[in-house]
Amino acid sequence: MPTSKKRINITVDDDVYRALERLSGKRDQSVAGVGLSLIEEALGYQEDLYFSRIADERLSRKQKRIAHDKAWD
Repeated sequence: MPTSKKRINITVDDDVYRALERLSGKRDQSVAGVGLSLIEEALGYQEDLYFSRIADERLSRKQKRIAHDKAWD
Protein backbone atom coordinates (compact mmCIF):
# COMPACT_ATOMS: atom_id res chain seq x y z
CA MET A 1 0.00 0.00 0.00
CA PRO A 2 1.51 3.34 -0.98
CA THR A 3 2.21 5.89 1.71
CA SER A 4 1.12 9.52 1.68
CA LYS A 5 4.45 10.56 3.20
CA LYS A 6 7.11 12.13 1.02
CA ARG A 7 10.43 10.37 0.62
CA ILE A 8 13.86 12.00 0.55
CA ASN A 9 17.31 10.58 -0.07
CA ILE A 10 20.23 11.82 2.04
CA THR A 11 23.86 10.89 1.60
CA VAL A 12 26.00 11.06 4.76
CA ASP A 13 29.63 10.33 5.49
CA ASP A 14 30.69 7.26 7.46
CA ASP A 15 31.03 9.11 10.79
CA VAL A 16 27.48 10.47 10.60
CA TYR A 17 26.12 7.06 9.63
CA ARG A 18 27.90 5.38 12.56
CA ALA A 19 26.49 8.02 14.92
CA LEU A 20 22.99 7.38 13.55
CA GLU A 21 23.50 3.64 13.98
CA ARG A 22 24.59 4.10 17.61
CA LEU A 23 21.57 6.28 18.34
CA SER A 24 19.29 3.83 16.58
CA GLY A 25 20.49 1.06 18.92
CA LYS A 26 20.00 3.21 22.01
CA ARG A 27 16.55 4.41 20.95
CA ASP A 28 15.42 1.07 19.54
CA GLN A 29 14.54 2.83 16.27
CA SER A 30 15.61 2.37 12.70
CA VAL A 31 18.43 4.52 11.34
CA ALA A 32 15.86 6.29 9.14
CA GLY A 33 13.61 6.86 12.16
CA VAL A 34 16.48 8.41 14.12
CA GLY A 35 17.33 10.60 11.13
CA LEU A 36 13.73 11.77 10.88
CA SER A 37 13.58 12.51 14.62
CA LEU A 38 16.76 14.58 14.42
CA ILE A 39 15.49 16.51 11.39
CA GLU A 40 12.21 17.27 13.20
CA GLU A 41 14.13 18.46 16.28
CA ALA A 42 16.35 20.69 14.12
CA LEU A 43 13.31 22.20 12.38
CA GLY A 44 11.73 22.94 15.76
CA TYR A 45 14.98 24.57 16.88
CA GLN A 46 15.08 26.72 13.73
CA GLU A 47 11.47 27.78 14.36
CA ASP A 48 12.36 28.73 17.95
CA LEU A 49 15.28 30.85 16.71
CA TYR A 50 13.02 32.61 14.19
CA PHE A 51 10.40 33.53 16.78
CA SER A 52 13.09 34.51 19.29
CA ARG A 53 14.52 37.00 16.76
CA ILE A 54 11.05 38.45 16.19
CA ALA A 55 10.48 38.76 19.96
CA ASP A 56 13.88 40.41 20.47
CA GLU A 57 13.12 42.89 17.69
CA ARG A 58 9.76 43.77 19.21
CA LEU A 59 11.23 44.15 22.69
CA SER A 60 13.90 46.52 21.38
CA ARG A 61 11.26 49.00 20.19
CA LYS A 62 10.08 51.79 22.45
CA GLN A 63 6.35 51.26 22.66
CA LYS A 64 3.59 50.85 25.19
CA ARG A 65 3.35 47.32 26.54
CA ILE A 66 0.53 45.47 28.24
CA ALA A 67 1.40 43.17 31.13
CA HIS A 68 0.84 39.47 30.49
CA ASP A 69 -1.78 39.10 33.24
CA LYS A 70 -3.71 42.13 31.92
CA ALA A 71 -3.70 40.81 28.35
CA TRP A 72 -5.56 37.66 29.38
CA ASP A 73 -8.21 39.23 31.64
